[in-house]
Amino acid sequence: MQDRGAITTERQERLKNLILRLHEGESEEVIKVEFAEHFETVSPLEISVMERKLMKEEGLSAENIMKLCNVHVAVMAAYVSDPDRIPDDFSKPGHPVHVMKEENLAIEAALMRIRNLLEVYIEDPLPEIRDGLAKQIDLIWEFDKHFTRKEMSFFPIMERLGNTAPPQVMWGVDDQIRDQYKDFKAAFLADEMDKLIPLFSEFEYEMQEMFVKEENILIPMVTESFNEDDWIAIADEMDEIGYCIVSPLQKWEPTRREPGDIQLPEKTADRLPLGTGSLSQTELNLILDLLPLEITFVDKDHIVKYYDNGTDEKLLPRTPSAIGRDMMNCHPPRVHETVSQLVHDLETGKKDSQAAWFKRGDGVFIYIDYIALRDENGEFLGILETVQDITELNKIKGINRDVNA
Repeated sequence: MQDRGAITTERQERLKNLILRLHEGESEEVIKVEFAEHFETVSPLEISVMERKLMKEEGLSAENIMKLCNVHVAVMAAYVSDPDRIPDDFSKPGHPVHVMKEENLAIEAALMRIRNLLEVYIEDPLPEIRDGLAKQIDLIWEFDKHFTRKEMSFFPIMERLGNTAPPQVMWGVDDQIRDQYKDFKAAFLADEMDKLIPLFSEFEYEMQEMFVKEENILIPMVTESFNEDDWIAIADEMDEIGYCIVSPLQKWEPTRREPGDIQLPEKTADRLPLGTGSLSQTELNLILDLLPLEITFVDKDHIVKYYDNGTDEKLLPRTPSAIGRDMMNCHPPRVHETVSQLVHDLETGKKDSQAAWFKRGDGVFIYIDYIALRDENGEFLGILETVQDITELNKIKGINRDVNA
């Protein structure tokens, strides 16, 4: 007899035990048969609750769940209730869901172009084919913006609503796909011909699996919990993060234009007295935004309190939904341990600052500084993060004192 209905303890235990058995190595086919016996449908919310239980009650980490994420989807995707029954607004150009699906189609088309070019290039590595392949490989890296929109706009709202496990798991898979892309691109640049097809196939498969996770799991899941204010907030942040391969043809026009729960600060002409002089609120905002680096401030309770708007595309995107968010939730699960240690070292005074630097998938060299903020008595007030693009700085040689050069 198949079990139907709302979330119940019995359904949750059965669902959790089936997935646990998968993690313990039991046959996927056996689990599928049992799943069909007990479930006609399973809601995205049930999947979310089940993942939270696996983490809290069974001690599984987000990384452990992430390792079998594709197997979970293979077992459950066909049973997710009404994955296509979404509000009419979601099909309107410019709506975040419509943008996500359009980008998935664009990524899929780019994958096909790369595979076709790659097969020709392997057989006949002509320079003109290599150039075309290189352009397509660079183009598809824009999937990073697609993933970033989920991580910076969707996930904070999910967390606020208590839906914490799925964002951690999906962010971990996002990062695995980013790494697979970088491995493939590195092999291409190094002319390691024997590695190209295997590395691309791995990247292509995981990307296609992510289409299923986003459209059959994530979108139905947030449909159950997000309200119009949430979608308006996400839509308002999309231009800041950028788009993947294709941009919306028009802006989505919701019924209400502004989220009801966002309070804009009142404008004031009063000047803020500083250590050496004073600035108006307008002057201070402009100065901070014009600095050749990105700034984020996290207070002593690890809550994001401020970030600058800047003038160019963000190196590490931040959106208004980051304000009030625990800093740990702004980082992918795989670096949580490293971030926790860094925060501890800065809080306790073991370190006053810590730097990190790396090259992004598109070759941009990023330098990050984490600086402890302390008052005149040495009391810890929080952490200042600064982020710079040092790609061109890294190339500087000699001396130039001519400011007009």
